[in-house]
Formats: sequence, C-alpha cells, structure tokens
Amino acid sequence: MRISVVYVLAALLALALGIGLIFPRVEGVFLQREQDAAEDTRRLVIEAIDQTIGRYEPLPQLVADDPVFQDLLRQSDNSGLVPFINEKLRLLAQSLGVSDIYIMDKSGLTIATSNYRREDSFFGKNFAYRPYFQIPLEGETTLFHALGTTSGERGFFFSAPILDGIEVVGVLAIKVPVDRIETAWTGSEREIIVADPNGVAFLSSRPEYRMRALAPLNDGQRKEIAMTRQYPLDLVAPLNLSASVISSGVVGVTVSAAEETRFLSISGPLDLAGWHAIVLTPFVPIRMRALAAVGVLALAITALALVGLLIYQRRASLLDRMRFEQEQRVILEDTVKARTADLDATNASLLMEVAERKSTEERLRKSQNELIQAGKLAALGKMSAALSHEINQPLGAVKSYAYNASRFLERGQTTEVAENISLISEMADRMVRISNHLRGFARQPGEKLRAIPIGDVVQKAIDLSTPQMRSSGVTVTFDPPQPEIFGIGGALRLQQVIVNLLTNAADAMADAPVKTVEIDVQDTGDAIRINLRDHGPGLAPEAMEQVFDAFYTTKEAGVGMGLGLSISFNIVEDFGGSMSVVNHPDGGAVFTVTLNRAVPMQEAAE
Repeated sequence: MRISVVYVLAALLALALGIGLIFPRVEGVFLQREQDAAEDTRRLVIEAIDQTIGRYEPLPQLVADDPVFQDLLRQSDNSGLVPFINEKLRLLAQSLGVSDIYIMDKSGLTIATSNYRREDSFFGKNFAYRPYFQIPLEGETTLFHALGTTSGERGFFFSAPILDGIEVVGVLAIKVPVDRIETAWTGSEREIIVADPNGVAFLSSRPEYRMRALAPLNDGQRKEIAMTRQYPLDLVAPLNLSASVISSGVVGVTVSAAEETRFLSISGPLDLAGWHAIVLTPFVPIRMRALAAVGVLALAITALALVGLLIYQRRASLLDRMRFEQEQRVILEDTVKARTADLDATNASLLMEVAERKSTEERLRKSQNELIQAGKLAALGKMSAALSHEINQPLGAVKSYAYNASRFLERGQTTEVAENISLISEMADRMVRISNHLRGFARQPGEKLRAIPIGDVVQKAIDLSTPQMRSSGVTVTFDPPQPEIFGIGGALRLQQVIVNLLTNAADAMADAPVKTVEIDVQDTGDAIRINLRDHGPGLAPEAMEQVFDAFYTTKEAGVGMGLGLSISFNIVEDFGGSMSVVNHPDGGAVFTVTLNRAVPMQEAAE
C-alpha cells in the first residue's frame, strides 16, 4: 500500500513537471497557428480595400468629361438645367453603387447633387475647405477620407476637375461609404482596424474603436484635421494601446476601451500611402485552447498511470496468491506423503482433472471473446456498408453541383452559382449529421443514470439505423410523443438497445410480405413503455423462455451470435427497468422496454 502511494505521488509530481515544461511549447504552437490565420485575414482586408480604391478611383474623371456638366457651369443662371442634371446624377449614383455624386463650382458651392431629394442634401453647401475640392482646382484627381459634415457618415471622396478646354471650371466628387467594407467583417472572431496616415482608426469591425487615435495626435495633425474638418476633434480620442512581446515574433496588444482586452496583434501596410491594417486576435481563447490541449494530454497520461498502477496491484495480488498456493501445496504434499499409495494416486488424478478443467474453462473463455469480437466486426461492417451508400449519394450530388457551378461561373451566371453552392452546403450538412450520429453511437457511454428524452433517443436510433433499414426494405413508423416524455437511463445505451431491436426485427422480416416496424411510447404515470412490433413470423414458445439468454439465437449459423438481446436485457436492467417480449395477435413479435418515469424540469418547478 505504501509503495502504491509513493507511486501515485511520484507520477503526479512528474505529471506536474511535464505540464510546466510542455505548456509553453503547446501555447507557442497555438499562437503561431493564430498568427498564420490572422495574416491571411490581414491580406484579405488589404485586398478588399485596395480593390475598392482601384474600382472607384478612375470614375470621377470619366464622369466629369460629360459636356452637360460644362454647360451647367458655363450657364450658372440656367435653373432649368439643374433638375435634369440632379436626376442624371441620382441615376448614375445608383448604377455605380455609390452614395453621392455632386458638382461644385469654382467657389466650392454645390450646384448639382444626386441626393437632392434627401433632407440632408448637399445642394447649396460649400465644401471649399475640403482637399477633395482644393486639389482638383489645380487640375489633378484626388482621394480624401473623412466623416461627412452633412451626412455624418464616413466615406472615401474621389474627385476630379471639370475642364472646359484646359480651364478648370468646377469639381465633380463621388462619395463611397465605408460601412459596406466593414459589413464583410461582421461575425469574425478577430477584430480588424484600418488606420489612416494620422493613425486614426477610420475603419474597424468594432464600433467603439472607430474614429479613435492609435497614438496621441501632435499639434500639426490636429491643426490639419481641424482645417479640413476631416473629423470632429472631440471624437478622435486615444484608444489606449499598449504593446508587449509574448514570444519570439509574437506581439501582444492590450486595448483599454469599454473594457481592457488583450490581443495577439499583426499589422501591415496598404497600397494606399500611409495606411495600414491591424488584425487583433483575442488572447484568452488561444490560451484556453492551449490549456485544454495540455489538459487532454494530462488526462491521457493520468489514465495510463492508473492503468499501470492497476496492473502493478493485480500482479502483486497474483504473486501473493501464487505464493499462498505454493505454501498450501507443500503442506498438502507433506500430508499426502504420509498417507497410503492409493491416496497418492487419487490426489494425482484429482490434480490432473483440475488442470484439465482450468484449461477447458480458459479455452471456453477465449472462444467467447473471439465470438464477441467477431460479432462486433460483423456489425461494424454491416453498418459501414449502409452508411457508405448513404454518404456516397450526397458526395455524388456535391460533385454534380460543383461541376454545374463551374459552368455557370464561366458563363457569368452568378445567381445559379450561388444556388449550386447553397446546395453543396446542404449536402455537406447532411453528411455531417450522418457522421455525428455514427460518432455518437460509437462513443463509449460512460454515463450516469439521469432523466433522458425518450422520444429524442428513439428518433436518433431510428436515424442511425435508417441506411440499414432502407437496404433491407424495412419501413419504420414512429410518432414522437408530444410533449416529450422523460425516463431514467442512459441516452447512448438506450439508443444501442433500440438499434439492436431494430436490427433483429429487420432480420426476422427477411421473408415477410410486409416489412414494417412500428414503435410507440406510452406513459403509464409511473413508468415509460417503449413498444417495438415487427411483422415477422413471431417467436416459438420455447424461444420465449430463452430469447434473452446469451448465445441463444434462432438465426441460421453464421448470421448471428445471440448476444444482442442478452446485452440489451442487461442494459435495461442496469437502468432499473425491465424488458419483455410477446407475440402480437395479428402476427409478429412485440418487444417492450419498461423504464422508470422521470419528472421533467418544468413539472418539478411547478
């Protein structure tokens, strides 16, 4: 006993030391994995913004070349031309997918705009203070970003001069809101910040980070922002960032906004001069995943250590028993020597008989184990074949939809591409459900008795058996109880019982004209009964008495081992319930599983 305690203490100490040594490495692996994923996200963010800029940057110059705008600026007193151009700009804004297009004269006054119908229309507003007006007056196109002074919306402003020959007579500006870019980031587990050259978070997946300065602004920056009215200075408060090195090549950032949060940080520049994108990954979930991985490893090592201790204790017990038997054998031999030769011969005969009996029992036990293993392999093969057919069907559909999607994509039929991708997702969900049923059924139960939903358990067993039932031509009918009924037991083990009964029913109806299994659940007040009736030939009277005995079977040799019903019977008894069988008056057998009724949480609360 003292050796066992020392062994356990030594194992626990070694385990604690091992965890202390291995955790930093495991955490490093998880950190690097998250860094790689964050880098992919950063590249996508940069690509999305650069594509947006590249898409809209040439538009102002193309639109500004329309002669009608020159006519408007030459004939400033032509009020009849303004409504026509306003409507033209509105339709043009809709077709280009921008929020606003507007024209300013050389004084910065807006004389035509696409948003003329709105209450916050730009018409009559003067934007001479904006760089996107000032720079085009020098004959150049430009890009400016700001918070709209009229609309209050953030946006990119693309502008170009309107030329009459070589003379600049006005400026055309196009506003593209940035919230469309941020919408694509919604739901991401990472936080995204895109900062402008002044270090202001102009775009962010997190609303409270927007318009916040990553570092305090100097006087020059504040003066420039105030002159161009780029942002209200009272909104541009520092975000309170503090960086720290977590490990080699890994930088952590702590953000003190609404609450203090620690992130894993990765950043990089955009093609747009002075801009850069930052991707922040929450640090706590990474550490929790690393701890979980180390915890699983620790549990595995602990399990191995306990197995080793158990083997050691059993070996010590066996050695003690062998020593005791040896001592008793010596005493017996001394006693026998003192007796007659006849007793010696009789004793030798008895010893030989005992040895032969032990050998026979060992051979029987080995044969039983081999039969159980063969039964497991046969059941696994049978279920795998059915599930393989069940999975191959959606796989074939996925391949067909993928081929169709590629053809539609070549033709530019994006709606049909989206429909085929949606169908592929549905097929993938179907395969996931099949896989989850099989994984849940194959898992070791290891569960305590508790209140379980009987209808849900029976339905899952039916779903798991559906491929096998379909291949056997068997139809299963079941109406889940409404509301749900709860019984005392274990969900996975009860599911195994139902699957065994369904498999036996399918085998019993192999030659039956009607292959239907009927399942119903009854609530008697203090007990739950699950009745499963097949339409086979039923059971003979002698079979009724032995049907739940191990190795008893009415099937042909090689078809079954007679263990399924015996295992099911023992499982139900472990639940404190019972299992019985009778023949139905109209033919077939009815197996009944009776469980103790559980009180649902709602009834207990009432």
